[in-house]
Amino acid sequence: MSNIVFGCWEDHVLDNRGNGHEPGEFKNLEQLGEFDTGVRIRAVMGWDGFIVMDEGVDLIDMARAYMDVVQGESCGKCVPCRMGTRVAADILTRIADGKGSEDDLETLRRVGQLVRDGSMCELGHTAMNAVLALLDHHEDLFREAIVRGEHRPRGTYHTKVTAPCIEACPERLDIPRYIEFIKSGRYTESLEVIQEKNPLASVCGRVCVRFCEFACRRGKLDDPVNIKHLKRFVSDVERDAAVKRIEPHVTIAPDAPRVAIIGAGPAGMTAAYHLLRKGYRVEIFEAFDEPGGMAALGIPDYRLPREVLRTELDIITGMGAAIHYGHVLGRDVTLEDLKAQGFSAVFVAIGAQLGSKLGIAGEDENPIGYFPGVEFLRKVNRNEPIAVGHEAVVVGGGNVAMDCARSALRLGVAKVHLVYRRTRDEMPADKVEVHDAEEEGVEYHFLANPTRLVIEESRITGVECVRMELGAPDASGRRRPVAVEGSEFVIPCDMVIPAIGQKVDTSCLDGEYAPEVSRWGTVAANAETLTTSVDGIFAGGDCVSGPATLIEAMAAGFRVSHSIDQYLREGQVTLTEDERMSRVFRALAKDEADAVDRLGAGEQRVELPMRTVAERVDDFDEVEMGLSPEDALLEADRCLRCYRILLVATEE
Repeated sequence: MSNIVFGCWEDHVLDNRGNGHEPGEFKNLEQLGEFDTGVRIRAVMGWDGFIVMDEGVDLIDMARAYMDVVQGESCGKCVPCRMGTRVAADILTRIADGKGSEDDLETLRRVGQLVRDGSMCELGHTAMNAVLALLDHHEDLFREAIVRGEHRPRGTYHTKVTAPCIEACPERLDIPRYIEFIKSGRYTESLEVIQEKNPLASVCGRVCVRFCEFACRRGKLDDPVNIKHLKRFVSDVERDAAVKRIEPHVTIAPDAPRVAIIGAGPAGMTAAYHLLRKGYRVEIFEAFDEPGGMAALGIPDYRLPREVLRTELDIITGMGAAIHYGHVLGRDVTLEDLKAQGFSAVFVAIGAQLGSKLGIAGEDENPIGYFPGVEFLRKVNRNEPIAVGHEAVVVGGGNVAMDCARSALRLGVAKVHLVYRRTRDEMPADKVEVHDAEEEGVEYHFLANPTRLVIEESRITGVECVRMELGAPDASGRRRPVAVEGSEFVIPCDMVIPAIGQKVDTSCLDGEYAPEVSRWGTVAANAETLTTSVDGIFAGGDCVSGPATLIEAMAAGFRVSHSIDQYLREGQVTLTEDERMSRVFRALAKDEADAVDRLGAGEQRVELPMRTVAERVDDFDEVEMGLSPEDALLEADRCLRCYRILLVATEE
């Protein structure tokens, strides 16, 4: 039985007043139920309607509170939204204060339609949908309030201003806002918005996997906004200014609590950045002799130039982070040591540094020409000598495999084969990387899987593979590849680079303060708070999630900074208000089709210029070139500004 009394969302109406029903249109919100432990959701109001879960909620006061937020978020650049939302907010306030009139209802309806039909951005287009839906289905409540003329008590509300692209971003960057600043030529302000959460803007502007772009509603008209490269543009333009702006603003008291971070990768450095801004003393213990983790040791320079990464990391060290290089957890420092040294909290962010084996015959012989993918890229990025062969086989379908294949070409390998057991459509690698690798000459062998290494006199001379076909879906939802009997074939080669995944080395976690390890071989931590089984020990990034993306690791660093701060101030860690609101947002967004009906379709996105294949395959210089100011302006202007305003009424 549903706990929804009445709902109207995206023209779907669910009426449960007096009639039972099975969960239907709003099943995700129904399953959510509570806003926080023991705090029930009474109603929600947002960009496409309203849903009531408690008949006692005051919908008129709720509409008043909602329109106050809407009016405050209007950018003021078009008259319908700027003036219309102000008029609507004033009318709803009058009615809620017992001073409304019959004429107000007709005015409210006409203004709502004007704002919806005449506003220039998506915030305006959706701003009045909830109020118009209320008038359509509950006009009697408004008339009764006007007749009674009583002041209505204010309810308990939680509000959130977000957008589909914001919610898709693991760090929840305010993407429309920083794009709006780019459109206005206010680059400093744009970068400030990014750096509220993301200290590695230039890095993300090059290697982010663009969750935001896949959620961009502009893609329902033509192409998604080129969000990633707009971030790169503004961060590259303002990078020097960023160094000067951030450092002086951080003040850390000599007696501030000390926080230890294990690992100077994206998760650890992001956590350090935010903890420093909160006033904590931060010390980082890093196994290698430079910061950056897999961003420095696993991403080749042609995608992420080392000087770009180092410049942004220098900002964090300039803020006061002390980094102890050459300190391996379990060998040079232990969790017990850190506790004994007086650190108030520890964040374990050791990444997933071990490559996964293929599990085929000949692999354990470690023949000449065999290079595990993560080790291969580490050697490439550290400029260590590599005895390259004439022909290489890379195994895998992710971004690491793409990096290995393209790096091998740049090292002088004449022919690079990439073997993947599924089809091109199932490849987890960024589609841009798949295209660029093929353009550079990488030859793909889809629906194939290695079965053994062909070895002669301790050297690889080939790899035997078997043809695959797709069977029933596996646990991930993808169709399971099944070997075709008798279809073996050999690819001659003198190099084999497996890049099929990475593992976490948890052998360094030992002793009294060692957190629990999951059955997947990762550090067990609460997905929302990043707390572990040990008080004061937190963990996040690839060592918890398994190998993921740079932006997801950074999001873990951002999230854990709030958890550590709350733990040190309050002695406990709870879900943030923002995350609770995001859970409601996601529940609503899953239940809607979210169509886009706008003029201006057909304006294709501005793509980043690239060096030609002939220019780029012989060196590790950066492949992609930046947007020009003119192109950045044109691309920023394509943003629909799809802000969504969400209001949740709860029990006190």
